[in-house]
Amino acid sequence: MVALLGSGNVATWLATRLRDSQEFPVTQVYSRRLEHARVVADMCGAEAIDDLSRLDSHCGVYIFALSDDALPQVLPQIPFRMPLAVHTAGSVPQEIFRPYADHYGVLYPLQTFSKAADMSALQVPLCVECDHAGPCRERLLSLAEALSDTVRPLSGEQRFYAHLASVFACNFSNAMCQVADQILQQHQLDRSLILPLLEQTVHKLQGMSPREAQTGPARRGDEEVMRHHLAALSDPRWREIYRLMSDFIRQEAQSDADSQ
Repeated sequence: MVALLGSGNVATWLATRLRDSQEFPVTQVYSRRLEHARVVADMCGAEAIDDLSRLDSHCGVYIFALSDDALPQVLPQIPFRMPLAVHTAGSVPQEIFRPYADHYGVLYPLQTFSKAADMSALQVPLCVECDHAGPCRERLLSLAEALSDTVRPLSGEQRFYAHLASVFACNFSNAMCQVADQILQQHQLDRSLILPLLEQTVHKLQGMSPREAQTGPARRGDEEVMRHHLAALSDPRWREIYRLMSDFIRQEAQSDADSQ
């Protein structure tokens, strides 16, 4: 049996993946707000709770799908020592569980989740870390395989750097799409105009490195175009980002030229 602590995007994905599991049925979902716990619990036929004193001490696995800041606040409130506890964070050490669990580990889904999006078809590489070899590690790997077709055992250091790389690849690139969306809106253009461009940008990375795939005025050294772009940007933050990114691309292109 599994107790799921959390009701956000990752907890929602976990509930959808485990709702038909015979080996790892979710029996409880905890959230500080009972209505949030109920939404996730209803997905997998579990009990919703908002009081940690009601947490079932007979579960085999406790999954903490909480924010990084919430985890150290919640753990001291668990009223018993857990047999196996895992969290889903990218940069939190697994040793945070040492005072509270006999065995512990990490199930870090390297993916971006949104409740409004369809999670059923998502490909989710699952990075796994465990404190101990033997039955607990095997159980954690079995749980990971029930959640994902792509399971990657990683060390804590590797997981940290995978998370750091993901911030650049996903969070920062999405923030740039937010800027692009605002520019389009300002000039009565629709976001759909750039979606094929974004799809091709990602598709190219399946056959070449990002360095090889780089294009654009900074890569070509087209200074006149870049001056016009900078003059047209209405937000000084956007101008600073444009300068920083263009300088980085130029320097990388120059480095490539110098090495040839």
